[in-house]
Amino acid sequence: MLNYFLSMPDQLEMKIDEWKSLAPDIVRIDSLDSYSGDTVYAISLSQFSNNDKPAHYFAQPHAHEPAATAGMINVIEQMVTGKDLFGNASSLDVEHVLQNCVLTFNPIGNAQGRSKAPVTYWDGTQYTNDQLWCWMRGEDPENPGHMWERFNIWDDRKLNAPNPVGIVYEQIDEHRWVEPNRTQLSTYFKLFFKMDAQYHYLSWLDLHQTEYVDSEFNCEILIGVEGSQSDLTHEHNVDWGQSIVDAWTAAGYTPYPQPHAVPYTGEQANYFKQTWGELRKRIHIISTEVKNNAQDLSPERQLRAQSLAIEKSIEIFLSQIKG
Repeated sequence: MLNYFLSMPDQLEMKIDEWKSLAPDIVRIDSLDSYSGDTVYAISLSQFSNNDKPAHYFAQPHAHEPAATAGMINVIEQMVTGKDLFGNASSLDVEHVLQNCVLTFNPIGNAQGRSKAPVTYWDGTQYTNDQLWCWMRGEDPENPGHMWERFNIWDDRKLNAPNPVGIVYEQIDEHRWVEPNRTQLSTYFKLFFKMDAQYHYLSWLDLHQTEYVDSEFNCEILIGVEGSQSDLTHEHNVDWGQSIVDAWTAAGYTPYPQPHAVPYTGEQANYFKQTWGELRKRIHIISTEVKNNAQDLSPERQLRAQSLAIEKSIEIFLSQIKG
């Protein structure tokens, strides 16, 4: 167990209690309970005496991608204490950040799935990628040892579903399940809309992991499905993403050299367009991908890559404030 890698719901709730106790004036907690009874949290940080300031959102939807959670918790810790979870002073001017913007974090978008994960982090020593993928989507009942199908939403009365269900899915009623970032029926999206009604976010950094099988890269920035953004939004997101890529390179990672479109076509691309299309017209949205379940990128390095992407984003947001 790595005491700095916090990714499970009970670990997050312990930190929330600690943060509220240490800094009640700058920490606000909102939440929604999912159908399963699991709680999904939005943690907002700011000097709330002045609410007329830009707001930015950070979230992660996938239960099998825990370094995204650990990275967010590491940055929230800096906002509250001035130090990261390793005891190092934050590189951010925390007081300036809190005075000039609102930051909201959803560290565990699918608490139901995460609570069922067999490990706190995936480091490539306990599970092969095939085994991870069976945990992710469930093991195909008709093809043992291989992962099941990928759906935005499915009904267990209509399909021969895995038992147990893969942790990527969230149950939304007695029979239906969703992948949280592929339909707005998820608690992940419902919480965002609740928070957006209050803060009207300008930017959304969505944090992810993937396994990069047979790839020379260990991280990248994705800027949405091809053609899903306006020219102005696209230009802004490319610049924002490139700043993160450059920061990763300087820190010794091997990122894909430029931000690029999500490589989905057909049905999977349509899920993204239907779910994210209108949001991308008014909010700047990009996604991180950091290597998961690999012995050549330790959990600490996974965590630090996600933290660095958030910290660089905050620096960019502050640089854009006029006046």
